Amino acid sequence: MNLSKTLKTIRKLLSPLKKRVIPLFLIVVFLLVDVYCNLTLPTYTADIVDVGIQNTDFNYIINVGTMMMAMVLIGVLATIGLSYFSSKVSAAYGRDLRKISYDKILKFSNFELNKISRASLITRNTNDVYQIQIFLGLFFTTILFSPILGIGSIIKALELGTNLLWIIGVTFAAVAIPFVIIFISVVPYFNRMQELTDKINQTSREILMGIPVIKAFIRQDYEEKRFEETNEDFRQVNLRVFRVLLILMPAMTLLLNLMIVLILYFGAYDAIRGEILTGTIIAFIQYATQIVMAFLMMGGFLVMIPRILVSGRRVAEVINMEISISDGPIDKIDDDPVIEFKDVTYIYPGSEKEILKNINFKLEKGKTTAIIGGTGSGKSTILNLIPRLQDVSDGEILINDKNIKDYKLSVIRQRISYAPQKAILFEGTIRSNMLVGKEDASDEEIRKALAMAEVDFIESLDDEVSQGASNFSGGQKQRLQLARSVISKRDFYLFDDCFSALDMNTEAKVKENLKCLKEDSSMLIVSQRISTIMDADEIIVLDEGEIIDKGTHDYLNENCTIYMEIVSSQMEQSKDLLYDEEESSNFIIDADYIKKTAGGK
Repeated sequence: MNLSKTLKTIRKLLSPLKKRVIPLFLIVVFLLVDVYCNLTLPTYTADIVDVGIQNTDFNYIINVGTMMMAMVLIGVLATIGLSYFSSKVSAAYGRDLRKISYDKILKFSNFELNKISRASLITRNTNDVYQIQIFLGLFFTTILFSPILGIGSIIKALELGTNLLWIIGVTFAAVAIPFVIIFISVVPYFNRMQELTDKINQTSREILMGIPVIKAFIRQDYEEKRFEETNEDFRQVNLRVFRVLLILMPAMTLLLNLMIVLILYFGAYDAIRGEILTGTIIAFIQYATQIVMAFLMMGGFLVMIPRILVSGRRVAEVINMEISISDGPIDKIDDDPVIEFKDVTYIYPGSEKEILKNINFKLEKGKTTAIIGGTGSGKSTILNLIPRLQDVSDGEILINDKNIKDYKLSVIRQRISYAPQKAILFEGTIRSNMLVGKEDASDEEIRKALAMAEVDFIESLDDEVSQGASNFSGGQKQRLQLARSVISKRDFYLFDDCFSALDMNTEAKVKENLKCLKEDSSMLIVSQRISTIMDADEIIVLDEGEIIDKGTHDYLNENCTIYMEIVSSQMEQSKDLLYDEEESSNFIIDADYIKKTAGGK
């Protein structure tokens, strides 16, 4: 990373602090007051010993002691103020940085989400931001405080005029050696720790989402072992780091005590010879201790730097990620828009094979278009290209003869309703989930949409929706998602195989209800079932990313071999479902409907 890019990254990471000018000013004021109080106290101690006790002047001791107590009280209040405002600023900074990162993540397309895993994004927006937040709090209360205190203590120690400064120099050199060793030892492990945090997050997420499958295939022992291996790796790396870091405190305590012993030993000889006063030795010890402790705190900061740099780099990677899908200049779409795919080709990043090749078709008002094809033929990819969840690799998608990339994303998506293949509902209530589709929807509008999707299994709009909608079946989730997608009037309705969990009777009712949308809008339906798409105005048959043929159900059933094979296979499945009366008294299938599904053959 070059210098200009590094500075730009630092500016972005520190940008939330721009709104905290007054608290930052107060932090500096409290910091300087606190340092001043710490630097003044040893001088008062020396005066009490050298003047008050030496001359047995009780009044002098009382006066200086009172000043010391006042200085201590001011220092305590300054420390409280410093801690309060630094905590407030660092907490607000962490909140704002998380928001900046989160807002950026919401702009990611599938391309960016493939670059950084979802598990890693969660870790970066929580653990890594928290590490930076903690560092910022320490920066104000410790890191910024320690060099000022250390430099001030050196100046004060020089003012005492002793010949004991060499002891501080020796101690400082002795302190620097273990710090360098520790710094070199722990640096390689911090990046590994964050990577393992990502891995633990990802492994936990996979296991929690796959619990039903794990139980069904009796894989509990295997998954426990897999998580235990990751967890053990994380434990081992943490132990290596903290074993090294824990050596620091006893080593520093030992060196500090040795310094005090040396000062007392050599200072005692100077005092006996009358070259130095007892109070001056005491003050020198206090200043020497402050100097060493200040540099110890700075050394602790140096040890933290590698971890903070890793966390900062990971957060900056999210913030600096170039968005592949961005707004165009056009902020308005004319009425009755038409979407046209013109020689569209799409290749997934990192893949050599084209998933879509030379796709051409139109979506027009009052028209229902359907897409059918085998698994992996590119049906869902076509739907993702329309709201620009992904962008075409070649060719173009036009809206009213203008490239879709020339429109603002919000303008495009406001005209589109999209029901994805996997029904996604949010924790809350039925009402809150419906309001996702239309923020200002009335209860009457919500009930109308629910009725259109044949949602007859809820008691009220305040019924709870648990996390992941685990309190609803697959078919119920699909119907709720359909209701949400049709609650608002849109120009284009995109349904990505979202009828697959419905039984034939419910599907027929829902499709009949959805016909009213066709009058003022266009519908694009992706499905594997002939019954879902057979009444579409145009059916597109995909095979390995190419349009093999398109037309009505009757036309394709006479002229398209692949379509005929799909019809034939589903007709066979329907025949298998026809019951004999002994085994299927509770299972009813409309034979006329099956015959109609199979094209009357």
